[in-house]
Amino acid sequence: MIGTLVLSLLCASHAAAAVERLAPWFVVEAPPVVQYGVGEGVRVTCVARGDPPPAVAWLAEDGSALEDVPGLRRVYGNGTLELAGGAAPRPATLRPATLRCRAANAHGVALSRETTLRPVGALGAVGAASWEAVLWVRGAAAGGVAALTCGASRDPQLVEPAAWYRGEEILHVDPPTPESRYVVAGSSLLIRAVSPADAGPYSCLARHSLSSVTRRSQPAMLTVTASAVGAAPGLVSASELTARAGSALCLPCAAADHPPPTYSWYREVAGRLQPVESSPEAWWWAGGAALCLPRARPQHAGAWLCKAYNVFGDATAQLRIHVTDTLTVTVGPSVLVAETGSTVRLNCSASDPAARLAWLHDGAAAGAGAALLLRSVSRSHRGLYQCFARRPHDSAHADLELRLGDSAPELHYTFIEQALRPGGSVSLRCAASGSPAPRISWLLDGQPLDQFGNQHRYFISEESSAGGDVASALNVSAATAAAGGRYSCRAHNRLGRAEHSARLNIYGPPSIRALGPVRVVAGDNVTLYCPYAGYPISSVTWWVRGSGTAVGGTGRVSARGAALRLSPALPSDAGHYACAVAAPSGPAARRDIEIQVRNPPKISPFMFSSELTEGSSVQVLCGVSSGDKPMYFSWFKDGAPLPSNLQIEEKSLNEFSLLMFSELTSRHSGAYTCRVSNHAASVNYTATLSVKVTPSWVKEPQEAAVLLGAPLLIECAAKGYPTPDIVWFRKIGDGISLGESTEQWEQVRTVEWSSSPELGLQANNGTLSAGTAARAHQGLYRCQADNGVGPPLVKHLNITVHEAAQLEGPGGNVSCVRGQSATLTCDASGDAPLSVHWSHRGAKLDLNSFRWSVSEARTAGGLKSSLQLRAAEKLDAGEYRCHARNQFGSSELLMYLHVEEPPAAPRSVRLCALGSRWARVCWRAAPALHHAALTAPRADTAPEPHQPQTLLNLTVETTDDRADATGSRAYAARLADLRPAVPYTVHLVASNHVGQSPQSDPLLFTTLDEAPSAAPLMVRVRPAGPGELHVSWSAPSPVSWNGQLIGHVVSWREVGGSSEGRMAARGWSAAALTVVALRSGARYAVTVRSYNRAGAGPHSPVVHGATPAGAPEESPQSVSCIGVSPRALRVRWAPVPHAAPLLGYDLHLATIQQKHSWSVAEWQVVRAGGGGEARVVGLRAATNYSVWVRARSDLGLGPPAPPVYCSTLDDVAGAVGAVRAVAAGGDTVRASWLPPAGPVTHYTLYTRELGKVGGEWSQRVEAEEGEEEMWRDVRGLRARAVYELWVRAATPAGVGPPSVTVTAAPIATAPARISSLSRAVSVVEGADARLRCAAVGEPPLRRRWSPLPPRHVVSDAGDLIIHGVDASLSGNYTCRVRNAAGSDAVSYVVRVRRPPSAPLLRLARADLYALHLTWEHPVPDPDLPLISYSIWWSLSEEPAETAETTQWASVPASDSSYTARGLRCGAAYSVRLRAHSAAGASPPSRPLLARTAGDSSYAVNADNKSLK
Repeated sequence: MIGTLVLSLLCASHAAAAVERLAPWFVVEAPPVVQYGVGEGVRVTCVARGDPPPAVAWLAEDGSALEDVPGLRRVYGNGTLELAGGAAPRPATLRPATLRCRAANAHGVALSRETTLRPVGALGAVGAASWEAVLWVRGAAAGGVAALTCGASRDPQLVEPAAWYRGEEILHVDPPTPESRYVVAGSSLLIRAVSPADAGPYSCLARHSLSSVTRRSQPAMLTVTASAVGAAPGLVSASELTARAGSALCLPCAAADHPPPTYSWYREVAGRLQPVESSPEAWWWAGGAALCLPRARPQHAGAWLCKAYNVFGDATAQLRIHVTDTLTVTVGPSVLVAETGSTVRLNCSASDPAARLAWLHDGAAAGAGAALLLRSVSRSHRGLYQCFARRPHDSAHADLELRLGDSAPELHYTFIEQALRPGGSVSLRCAASGSPAPRISWLLDGQPLDQFGNQHRYFISEESSAGGDVASALNVSAATAAAGGRYSCRAHNRLGRAEHSARLNIYGPPSIRALGPVRVVAGDNVTLYCPYAGYPISSVTWWVRGSGTAVGGTGRVSARGAALRLSPALPSDAGHYACAVAAPSGPAARRDIEIQVRNPPKISPFMFSSELTEGSSVQVLCGVSSGDKPMYFSWFKDGAPLPSNLQIEEKSLNEFSLLMFSELTSRHSGAYTCRVSNHAASVNYTATLSVKVTPSWVKEPQEAAVLLGAPLLIECAAKGYPTPDIVWFRKIGDGISLGESTEQWEQVRTVEWSSSPELGLQANNGTLSAGTAARAHQGLYRCQADNGVGPPLVKHLNITVHEAAQLEGPGGNVSCVRGQSATLTCDASGDAPLSVHWSHRGAKLDLNSFRWSVSEARTAGGLKSSLQLRAAEKLDAGEYRCHARNQFGSSELLMYLHVEEPPAAPRSVRLCALGSRWARVCWRAAPALHHAALTAPRADTAPEPHQPQTLLNLTVETTDDRADATGSRAYAARLADLRPAVPYTVHLVASNHVGQSPQSDPLLFTTLDEAPSAAPLMVRVRPAGPGELHVSWSAPSPVSWNGQLIGHVVSWREVGGSSEGRMAARGWSAAALTVVALRSGARYAVTVRSYNRAGAGPHSPVVHGATPAGAPEESPQSVSCIGVSPRALRVRWAPVPHAAPLLGYDLHLATIQQKHSWSVAEWQVVRAGGGGEARVVGLRAATNYSVWVRARSDLGLGPPAPPVYCSTLDDVAGAVGAVRAVAAGGDTVRASWLPPAGPVTHYTLYTRELGKVGGEWSQRVEAEEGEEEMWRDVRGLRARAVYELWVRAATPAGVGPPSVTVTAAPIATAPARISSLSRAVSVVEGADARLRCAAVGEPPLRRRWSPLPPRHVVSDAGDLIIHGVDASLSGNYTCRVRNAAGSDAVSYVVRVRRPPSAPLLRLARADLYALHLTWEHPVPDPDLPLISYSIWWSLSEEPAETAETTQWASVPASDSSYTARGLRCGAAYSVRLRAHSAAGASPPSRPLLARTAGDSSYAVNADNKSLK
């Protein structure tokens, strides 16, 4: 069976070499892990090929197909999967997902490897957009190694350096060599032999692995010092490094300290550290500052150790290397063709033996392991097979398409028995597959259908597919009863056939078709069907000619229905048979059929002897016991004709054939088949010839000598038939001599050696092996090959295990005190002779010195050596190595000797922070020391030499773990319980278990001030004038000052009110202060505090005082006004509280034509009593007023309240001004008029024919706001008739009196007339003026204005528009209009009104919280009096009207002073003033820069902690 399997695979492989693959395969696959930022999203691509092109889809972890999810996921038809990003990720996007790609076509289904999509930066918009590149630079001593490390502000594991810069120039770093000056090790750039010329700014360009975004770091300075101050090494290294197999990799271990350290590298092997020397496979850079691997291999993965040491100490760094290799899978040819029914073994191998293997068939699980066995290959086995190899972090696969070779047909679809009416149609369908593609033929009652083509209507259609499937349909149309019968579809090719039959019954009388002789083979089971037609049929009967009874339903010859069975057929069954059929209605049919029986050959069994060996001869006879003649003989070996080179002789006669072998060899072994054929059949008989062969060596084992711990592998292979069994034996007992008959041997099993499992020795497939050679493996071994043919094949050999020199023990550190002795010891083991010597700092020790001595002692395992040092000095410290050597190798053990002494005095003592009662002191010192401080107050000039000192034990904290060039680190401690504003002297000392250091250099400092702890004494308050209080006091005791006093603060608060304030008196000797700007007639509570630079002290006891009364200081509140009649307003306000009686209130009123234009017509002052309400009468109707209210006493006027605005009620409209009427056509007259004073809602225009009494008619004309002239055309008048026209204005209060009556008559050819009315026009300087010239008359009309000003435009309606009117444009303007029938003119007087000039603002007086302002009235236009002033002030130099701190007030025009209150003490203010009249606002006055009294820098906050 095995030989057959191998042969079929070989044949299939050769056939597949020329077969093109049709099943899908992947061209592009996503990597095993895809990391991406949630905010950015990701795209993964899957591309597959095949014939036909496959359909590609993405599958979830549960096997379901992925679909589009709006805003989250999109699956493209080309195999691309896109995950959307966003600032607010959904929860579904924050979890890793495992997906795979599926490609399918008609020839198979392929699945890609699993891809894990792993989001990074789930905090939100991470992803990758919020990181910055960072460069860390460690300075180096000249001649040493500098290290620059490139990283990121967050997620540094996702960022790697892409380029390095020095200044703005990029550094070109070549691939590492032992002579390279620059080497990139991990994320660090190492520079060897640095000098001051290398100092300067450096930066790096970092690349993010998710988004590929690159960012450059800020420059960092590299400093190179020439100092010779020594320090223990401080290493720049990395904890983990990852590299791809085959790439170069450097491991950093750089120390920038002085003196340059000595490096040692170790690698962990089987739990033990083994030294790594510089070699081409792992060379040292810069003496060991980096270890470089030119080609990283998987066996390099694991822990590595670096040690650096100099005379001041040592440092150790441990690194772990991860080597990623590409996982590959192999499964043989991409296309494999297998024969149907054969057995196929699919083998799979992976580049990583530890990977788990699994098989898929068209995407479904098919098995696990390195081999997949397919038995009895059939159509269901064809398709795509994938072998997947999986490791914890990745997977890979290889594919194989299995096709069927030449195979017999198989039917997949057939038809069923059915009945049909005459004349109907039917289609019978069959589908089959096979290789080569089968042909399908149709038969009727066992006869080819083409014999009946002329009798029935048949049509056959056929189609085939690329996979070898064939479908055929037999279509029968206009069927008759004679077309019925047993129909068969037969699929056949050169390897066989498959057939299906079923009846087609067509209604009609019975009939039987004629058949020729039927030939059968004797011994076969035969079934013969009666070829009848017609339906329905009640009975079918078979008869044997000459017999009077029908064939029964049981026995060897039986009949059931239409089937006659011969089970089996015998020669005596030959003869004639009759078939009879009958219908239920009576008709019947009968026909004879002849059966002929033929005899096939029958081979007598034969066999080969089982004891045949090489060189013997043998014959085998193939004879026939029965069968029709003639017969033909042929022989085959292993399914193929006999090879001629085997020299096999064949002799054949009529009834037998003889096969003769003159001299047997192993090549004659095989399966021999005798085939006999005649006209009935061909038969085979097979016998197996096995030639036994004695064993012979294929690989003869040889003696071996291995090192202890090295792998042990000895191969032993032999050939022969049967295959020899190979067994290993090991001699039990001492000695390795060859030969005593009493020797005892123990078999080495295929598992670990049973008697000593710890040895790990095993024999497998003839190979003797052990992972690591041990002493117990040494001895005499025997390999024996035996297959039972001849004597066994035996080979004896010796295995010798040598042990290289090895030093036991961990090494480590040894400490001693300076001047005392020290002893270093090491134990060496290994084969003798064994030698040991010692070295110090790389140089062999000179043992001739009296200070050194070495003693050695033999041990059971080797040698013990002790090195003793007498009176150790500082220079004796450092690295010591114990070296052991023999002929098989060498080893060394590293130890460090520390010579201890009292520490040096702390240095770089400085003051880090300072308070009033504490100080924080920083210094540098060697680590692991105890520190104390000696403190004493000092005089103002210098410390007193004999002043007693206080010893304080310090609680020390480390401020920086990094050591400087001397090996010292930064420390800090807090000194407490000090006094404020006192100078101190501090000395620091350090101590260890050896002793105490000298005192450090003195640190001189003075504690900070603290707020005074006592209040001023003898506080007195007395009135000083209106709104003023005089305050006096005496300073507190100097003991409570806690620093130099700066001054005193007086605070006051109105009793029963909300006003309060503070004022400072500078100087410690100040003893009095006058507080101004207080409220008159008010009582105040006063306290005094002293303050220094640290703040203010406690308040003094409260002292009360009252200010005398004065003029009102507040403006009325809640002012409101309302119109109560067309001529009166009612004004209300809240009375002003005042200590002295008030005389009343003044009300200032000004009329306003437009509320926002400051355009006024008149001004008046009304005096009211002391109540909160007044009624003002004698005003204009429907007029807007601005109203100010202020209090009045016998000491003066108070400030006005902000103005309020209100209107008097509407009155009946006044009479319309000038009216004019002109002819505008044959039936039209235009009327125009000027509006009356005051608001108007509408006008009524009356028209009446002259001379008639009554009969007038009217029309309503809506008033238009802002229009200076109204007009309306009256149409439908009689030509030449004279009409009277007049106008009345209306308001909500009623209709006014009629205007004067004017007359006009319509004229068909009207002369030119102007409807606009002459008048005076007032224009504010700088505004635009519009002079109307509306004209009517027979066209064309010609207009002309005179004079024409320099800035003007004449509109299409004839109006003159003057832009930017100034005083020079005042005067008369005339518009003349002319046509063929006449002319007319209108005149205007333009008067230019100028706003008032800027007032002159002055400062009358400045108080602590107020500015008293005064100004001179500007000269106004005589016709436009002033109405008010607006005052603006702000706490800045900005324009007062736009500053953020701006405040403003409005005062009546009669005022010439104002007090701005509520200001800040000692603050600078910018003040501006504007005057307002009917022409607008004046320009602002020149800024008045004024400062309130006092100094803001000495104001004290409420928390008593700040002076600002």
